[in-house]
Parts: sequence; structure tokens; C-alpha cells
Amino acid sequence: MGVKYVLSEPLPPSWWAKNKAAVAAVAGLAIGFYLAGGCDAGSGSTPHHPSPSPSITQPRSPSPKES
Repeated sequence: MGVKYVLSEPLPPSWWAKNKAAVAAVAGLAIGFYLAGGCDAGSGSTPHHPSPSPSITQPRSPSPKES
């Protein structure tokens, strides 16, 4: 009776098989940051700056009604 099957050590997983989840996570984060930063950044528009908040100006001299 001869040898039917030869058992051997399986090959270790490749780099891609080990790091597939990490590569997908980094790619997802990069895409998320790109989309959150705005896709129209390259359209030549100026960056958005907050406008100054309105303020109340006080008159320097009393009004004629108070005298």
C-alpha cells in the first residue's frame, strides 16, 4: 500500500491577506476626510471665512429727548 496523501505546512498568509482590513480602513478615512473637507476646493473659490458678528454702537452724545 503506497502513500496516498502528503501533508505539508500551509503557506503563510500574504501581505495583502494580513493587512487588507487596515488598508481598507485607511482608504475609508482618507475618502471621508476628502468629502468632509469639501469636494469643490479645487474650483478656485476662496475659502469660507466667518463673517463678523453684528455689534451695537452706542451714541456718543445724549439724544435731545433726554435733556
